[in-house]
Amino acid sequence: MTRQHLPLALGVPTALLLAVTGTLDPVHALLLPTSALVAWHAWRSLDEPAPSAWPPPPTDEHHGARRDVTDLGWAALTRDGHVSARDTRRVTRLAADRLAPHGIDLADRAHHTAVATFLGPDVADQIRSRRPPAPRALHH
Repeated sequence: MTRQHLPLALGVPTALLLAVTGTLDPVHALLLPTSALVAWHAWRSLDEPAPSAWPPPPTDEHHGARRDVTDLGWAALTRDGHVSARDTRRVTRLAADRLAPHGIDLADRAHHTAVATFLGPDVADQIRSRRPPAPRALHH
């Protein structure tokens, strides 16, 4: 007899004993050990965690993915109405990643005309500026 069968082996004789001795009527004599068995099995199933069927979340980051957009949307503005430095750096990094396949480096001053061609002269000037951009300039 295994440990799993022990509660059943104790429940059946208990029900018979309660019914035969007249302590409980036969219906209640069966219901009492049965409810104890159900409670015991429910408690045991809570103790043993089921294996997780969900795959782990991806850890690789794709620049410009949904998480980047969500992060940019939260608390992007400072108290004076300009875009925060953190978000400005992030957008600049996204622009650098998008221009890199074209052989354009944002940090290289020699590529300033190429950056202006792809992004527009006002955006290129804003990227090089140390001033925090306004939300309209960042959006552009």
